[in-house]
Amino acid sequence: MEEEFPVKCYKNSYDIGKFLTYHPGGFNYLQNYENKNVERRMRETNHSTTAYYLLREYEIDGRDVDQHEDNEDLEHLVDWNKPMLSQIGKLGTKYNQWVTLPVDRELRLFGNPLIENLTKTPWFLVPIIWLPVIVVFLHIGWQDYTKSTRQPIHTSILSAIGLTAFGVVIWTLLEYTIHRWVFHKMPSGHSKAQIVFHFITHGLHHKVPFDHKRLVFPPFPAAIVGSILLAIYSKIFPGSVLFLVAGGTALGYVTYDMIHFYLHYGSPKENTFLYNMKRYHNQHHFVHQDTGFGISNKTWDYFFGTLINLKKLAMPIKWSTCFSKNK
Repeated sequence: MEEEFPVKCYKNSYDIGKFLTYHPGGFNYLQNYENKNVERRMRETNHSTTAYYLLREYEIDGRDVDQHEDNEDLEHLVDWNKPMLSQIGKLGTKYNQWVTLPVDRELRLFGNPLIENLTKTPWFLVPIIWLPVIVVFLHIGWQDYTKSTRQPIHTSILSAIGLTAFGVVIWTLLEYTIHRWVFHKMPSGHSKAQIVFHFITHGLHHKVPFDHKRLVFPPFPAAIVGSILLAIYSKIFPGSVLFLVAGGTALGYVTYDMIHFYLHYGSPKENTFLYNMKRYHNQHHFVHQDTGFGISNKTWDYFFGTLINLKKLAMPIKWSTCFSKNK
């Protein structure tokens, strides 16, 4: 059970003990505000609309549904006790606003328990399922490549590594492309099909960003996407290098999914690559949802001009999966 951590804001009382684990700014920026008013601090640090909206989740007397600084509460538009997939199409033009305002609660897509469980994926299933596939791809690729060339063994090894690395680079571009132009293509409010597609592919992740079973891609749809990519690759790359490049792309995908999970639940140390990327991804979720599309890296954000510039902090952020007031 989370420790209680009461604060006040705009005359309302909140218990943010549960949120201390998730706070994008770390627990150390909050630990001195127990039983204090955070209103002025939130204004001074330019907290986003999403931050104020999310704060309502923790109101002690129940979620505040009143208008508050142009931040209308939209949760009355859906019934969180019922399957969400049958409701979101009815949101119409309100959907695009509703889906970008995060909440901290459990989301159910389907009424059928079996189908619902298939939409949730523990993070460890990704490496368990896909690493053996990658090994097989690279093994077949190595055999095909060495049979088709007469290079010395050391040259063949370097070439195979290069082709696999090329596959990883292709993934980084796919990651950016899919995230920006597919997942973040906001639907027309007049198309229920577009709304449902957006929600099941990525919208639900922005709506319930703390749901640890919806942070990685479920194996079944991943297999479908992978099969399509492999079919496309077979038209582009000769058979001698096909599985080396495909294996590299699959390796890039698994690395991305594991990094994504860690950016939400890990506690990276200051001045490390993952520390920087966690700050970056938090900004994408809670401040700049229209930029910062790189998750495993920022390369393509630099290239396409969607980079988020992180502010210099007064002190390093400390995240924790087990908050303690004594830290």
